[in-house]
Amino acid sequence: MIKINLLKEKKAKKTLPQLTLVSLKEVKVSDLLKLDKAQYYLSALLWICVLGMGVWYWKISKEITQIKLEVDQLQVEKNRLEGMVKRISEEKKEIESEISALKTEMDAIERSKGILIGLKSLYEPFNNSFISFSSSIPSVSWTLTYSQSLDIENRKLKTEFDLSSFDYASISSYANSLRKKNAEVFISAIERKTTPNGYEYYSTKLVAEKSIGGQ
Repeated sequence: MIKINLLKEKKAKKTLPQLTLVSLKEVKVSDLLKLDKAQYYLSALLWICVLGMGVWYWKISKEITQIKLEVDQLQVEKNRLEGMVKRISEEKKEIESEISALKTEMDAIERSKGILIGLKSLYEPFNNSFISFSSSIPSVSWTLTYSQSLDIENRKLKTEFDLSSFDYASISSYANSLRKKNAEVFISAIERKTTPNGYEYYSTKLVAEKSIGGQ
């Protein structure tokens, strides 16, 4: 009789060697060196890259810090220069204002100088008029009132005074002499009067006008 075994034969299971303290002691350095050299080179390259990146980051950080410091210094210098420019601009405006004021004062002085020169040409004959009138009065005559007025716009000098004399003819003679030096001479009616002591004399009012200041 023939028997057929339909069940497959069980294959023997492979067992992995278990590491023990004894087996670890038996691992030699030479066995570790047998690893792929590419792994060492790759690890070394990785560490070099990491160190290089660290050095590069440190260098860039230092440069950025230095640049920031320089920027801050430039900003401070900019602010200082802006303040200086502003101060100079304000001083320039003040100087220009002072120059303008001085020019205005100089113009005013020049105008005043011209006015004074013009007034001098008027007031010199005005001041000399009294001397001229009083020195030409006859010795037997006298004056009690005397006044002068100056018309600057028309440049005319007007003189008014009372003339008294013991000699009637001397009054007429004096009036004629005034007509030679003045444009117009007005003489009022000659009146006969008596002094408190009983002496008779003649009195009149004279008005003389003349142009002055080169006219």
